[in-house]
Amino acid sequence: MKVFLNNRKTILIIALILVSGIVLHLSRSEAILNTVKNDLEFTADKDLLMPTEKKAQSISNPAYCIVYNEPFTKLKNNIEMTLNYLQKPYKTFDVSLGKVDLYSCPNILLATSDLRSIGTVEEIEKFVSNGGNLFSMTTLEPNSHFISIYRHFGIIDFFGFADTKKIVMTSNVLIGANEKTFWETDLNDSSLNVTLENSIQPNIVNQAGLPLLWKSKYGEGAFIALNMNIAAEKYSRGLIAGMLSLQDEPFIYPIFNAKTFYIDDFPAPIAKGRNKIIYNEYKQDLPSFYRNIWWPNMIQAATNYNIVYTGALIESYEDKVTPPFDNSMDIELTYLIGFGRELINSGGELGYHGYNHQSLTLDEKISKSFGYNAWQSADHMKASLIELKSYTNKAFPKYTVTSYVPPSNVLSAEGRSILKEALPDLITIGSLYSEDLTERSYIQEFNVAEDSIVEMPRISSGYFPSVTSEWEIANAVTGHGFFSHFIHPDDVISEDRSKGGWASMYEEFEHFMKDVHTRYHWLEATTATNAALKVANTLNSHVHFEQTEKNILGSIEHFNIVHDFILRTEKAIKQTKNCSYERIDDDVYLVSAHDAQFEIIFK
Repeated sequence: MKVFLNNRKTILIIALILVSGIVLHLSRSEAILNTVKNDLEFTADKDLLMPTEKKAQSISNPAYCIVYNEPFTKLKNNIEMTLNYLQKPYKTFDVSLGKVDLYSCPNILLATSDLRSIGTVEEIEKFVSNGGNLFSMTTLEPNSHFISIYRHFGIIDFFGFADTKKIVMTSNVLIGANEKTFWETDLNDSSLNVTLENSIQPNIVNQAGLPLLWKSKYGEGAFIALNMNIAAEKYSRGLIAGMLSLQDEPFIYPIFNAKTFYIDDFPAPIAKGRNKIIYNEYKQDLPSFYRNIWWPNMIQAATNYNIVYTGALIESYEDKVTPPFDNSMDIELTYLIGFGRELINSGGELGYHGYNHQSLTLDEKISKSFGYNAWQSADHMKASLIELKSYTNKAFPKYTVTSYVPPSNVLSAEGRSILKEALPDLITIGSLYSEDLTERSYIQEFNVAEDSIVEMPRISSGYFPSVTSEWEIANAVTGHGFFSHFIHPDDVISEDRSKGGWASMYEEFEHFMKDVHTRYHWLEATTATNAALKVANTLNSHVHFEQTEKNILGSIEHFNIVHDFILRTEKAIKQTKNCSYERIDDDVYLVSAHDAQFEIIFK
């Protein structure tokens, strides 16, 4: 009887091994791999991927007038970029060249600390009293003009300046951020100590309760004051959009409405053997950990919190920067095929990161700062990318890769120039949005370049939010309707980035993604390429609005696919024509236009 049972067990084990082998063979067979394809949600036609043109501004009748002087040029530029994205017509006045025409400006954006830049006290009072809105975009200087007019700002007392180290939201001027606290780490911000009238509830305060943003009605108009200098920073453009919505009229502007999530260096060769951190926690080597623990956890998070992954694949970790690129060290296709298929089957996308992790730059100083080798020519860069494309085609013959992430977010002009030549199917590049003081990174604005590649920056990174990234996320969502995040699998095995092990790290990651999903559940989760097509669709259209007390009429030039907008209004919506809407926050709506002509009718 024992012999029979032992033989039966042996037969079962052999059968399981045979079945596993057959499954593995089938999963890697050409017949199966030929079925792995990618379909874009939208057609990437020439009309959609036309290079972005700067919208002509309505000089004769601007909705906004920016008043500035030379020391505040950075603030002025940031306001201009924000208005361009919001598709609001504006005119800019340099006070050293002349006086602003108050009669042609319903809204003044004061991009200087000096109220005297606008005109006399009487002219300012008359402008606001007759229905104009004066937005003070930075901490005001308490000079003679301010002393004469500060009560109109709702201020009953002021004295000296205070440091602002913490920003506490007391409203949803940043969408989904009411009652949220943000820390300022990159700025030495200064705010005027003010006491406001009891009737005024500030929209933002600092760590001591000092008002940082508020609105004070005066006659038919209003004074709207930002009592800090943060609006000059690129990552505060959502705050500018939120400020502009504080006017009494309904405020509507186009957004991208996309939520993207990149995994850099994935799929990629995985080092054999054990890692101390992982082995102590799970008693598994690295390949087993990534297959059995990390990747199932990431798939579960995607299911729970509406995430679609875009993997930026690496062929090899060898540091060669001269041909031939024969991948002699990491020729194995196992990880690309295995993880790649599961990534695609989960609704995700395979993108390119590089033949290896050597950033595409000829600058030895920049390369050495990352421990990399500098490339000797653009032709060598091109050859490495052609090898990467060939490598990917071996694994997925019918799959077209259309997105690219530069290693370490570094991409030189030479590297950028050969991308389309080496990768002709490329549709989008995802690097960084925020400014880089080291001047090493490839910093992007949202636009469609001359070679029809969509420049689409990532906003934040990491398994848990940094001090500044939460502010960046809230601003990107408010200003662009856009969330774009990236992580690295090897953060888990880094002693200075792992925070003591994967279990606690994953717990923080889940909390982070749950918070994003809760606050911004309305964002459309999608792949990098489909998000890029939405970005191009928004950038290459132009919207005209006609507003009355009863309705908003919208007209979209170059209508291709559904266009999304943020509408902020205290009015109740009665009905819509050719568009739908969803309430996403207090007095905030996501509006989706399904036709070039649409209408929102208020009760």
